Amino acid sequence: MDTPGTTTRIRPFGLALLAVGAVIVGALALLGAAGWWAASDGIYFLPRLHGVERLVALALLALGALEIALSYGLWNLRPWAWALGIGLETAALVLALLQLGRGIPGSHLLTLVLAVLTLWYLSRPRVRAALGA
Repeated sequence: MDTPGTTTRIRPFGLALLAVGAVIVGALALLGAAGWWAASDGIYFLPRLHGVERLVALALLALGALEIALSYGLWNLRPWAWALGIGLETAALVLALLQLGRGIPGSHLLTLVLAVLTLWYLSRPRVRAALGA
């Protein structure tokens, strides 16, 4: 029940989808972090790379935590979630652009398209208003 003088904001369906997507990406990043951390123990014959696995694991751990925080913020319509979402999607966009010519082009192109669409959606006035941004 609302207290007098407060307003109820309605969560747009797209924000619910983004929140679910963010928690899935966050969970996958945390699983990836565990895998990279475990892999670093078994690669002693590559001493130059031994620390790299741990750095990748820590980066994935941070990404996973940020994605889960984003999911919480989007689901609960926290104003800070808008800035976090813009920041994470901008980083994803830049990384996808840098990787377009490497590896499997389709996956980087998909990341690029999803980042652009998410940035566009987060910039919509209705979505910004729902988040109080």
